[in-house]
Amino acid sequence: MRDILDSIRMRPKYCVWEITSRCNMRCLHCASDFSEGWSRGNELSSPEAIKLCHDLQELGCEKVILSGGEALLREDWEQIARCVVGLGMKASLISNGFVIDRPMAGRIKEAGICRVALSFDGMEDTHNHVRNNRDSFQRVCSATQFLKDQQIPVNFVTHVNRINLNQLPRMEAFIASLEVDVWRLQLGAPVGRLGKRPELLIDPEQLPSIADFIVEAKKRARVAVSVGDNIGYFSHHEPVLRNTQNRDGWNFWCGCSAGCLNIGIEANGNVKGCLSLQSDKFVEGNIRKQPLAAIWCRKGNFSYTREFKLEDLHGYCKGCQYGDICRGGCVFMAFGATGSPHNNPYCLYRVTGKQQTPLNLPSS
Repeated sequence: MRDILDSIRMRPKYCVWEITSRCNMRCLHCASDFSEGWSRGNELSSPEAIKLCHDLQELGCEKVILSGGEALLREDWEQIARCVVGLGMKASLISNGFVIDRPMAGRIKEAGICRVALSFDGMEDTHNHVRNNRDSFQRVCSATQFLKDQQIPVNFVTHVNRINLNQLPRMEAFIASLEVDVWRLQLGAPVGRLGKRPELLIDPEQLPSIADFIVEAKKRARVAVSVGDNIGYFSHHEPVLRNTQNRDGWNFWCGCSAGCLNIGIEANGNVKGCLSLQSDKFVEGNIRKQPLAAIWCRKGNFSYTREFKLEDLHGYCKGCQYGDICRGGCVFMAFGATGSPHNNPYCLYRVTGKQQTPLNLPSS
């Protein structure tokens, strides 16, 4: 199995780029703990951002996801998007939707953005509570329509927590009524602002019910459902959960791809294997000090995935029959929950006590 994975050419195929850390909301679940007026420091200048676009293209990047903060608060976001597209890469956008009116939707279309992901955290009262903004729900609904009018595919991204867990069926019906293209479900993680609100966190024991809902929602097909990397792993539901876009033919979890196929760029030029990894422990370099290619190719960088060994597994994950391929699931979730990249309590196989039929995985 490791031979199969090691044969995949490592490159930053997908880049999630925090083009600004500025944000116009203060959401309860924000892993970055961003807020209005907060900054990560001196953000990349326009020339530095354009150079980064070229550097990503030269390393084989295929898709750049512009994020924040709120990406649309950066004045030159259109210039960056146009450069990405002009270099032959796909450019998509993550937004809370608050500043997307009809003219802004037109600008997004003209900039060549191929898809917009909007945050959606529950029905109206719940969404507004999580977003700390009483107008957020109506704004995201309006943004959806403005983007659809421009024929831009729209995804909704939901962080599942204790507040919205029981609303998932209602959310599914509502999202379908808006003709949203993809609904991505992921778990709120115990880091950043949500780490300070443990009463909002999903318990690992609630994972089976979440997985059951996702499987049934996929069967209903009212809306295409995508599953975040921090939901799984290796339960009897695994083939269905992993049967989503960008799986490259694999219908089971193949380990975290941070620093292997994914790269995260912070607003100040810091490079990480995944933008979700908030700790500075995961900073591998800064593009103001070293070329991106040198950071990406340096031996010893991204060691938690590239140089993984079975001895790195901790806790329940140590000795698991899927440890060699799973590697502890989502590093973001594992590190946030336990302080170890390879000890993940948010695991379906772990929660169900291994009382299930082992998956038939292809042999190496």
